[in-house]
Amino acid sequence: MDESGIKAGLNFTLITDGGDVDLLGEISGLGFYETVKEQAEEMEVFGYRLWVLTIQGLIRSKEAAGRGKDLRLIPELKALQALRDQAQKKKNS
Repeated sequence: MDESGIKAGLNFTLITDGGDVDLLGEISGLGFYETVKEQAEEMEVFGYRLWVLTIQGLIRSKEAAGRGKDLRLIPELKALQALRDQAQKKKNS
């Protein structure tokens, strides 16, 4: 990968020893950085503060992508969101 390749692209997947890393200039169904950040929450990951897409944001993105592998995950993501919502309700009670 060189400068001209980076300038010509929008989204990249880097394969590393620690796992694949997606560098996304745009996310389907959400758009560019500022709009995506509205669908994200800040959290600590391995000692770093990062912005992470919410489950609802991830669902919107996968619905917009429309690929079979994405659509198959939506029921599981919705179930995770329901569990998270239940836990939040219990916490607030």
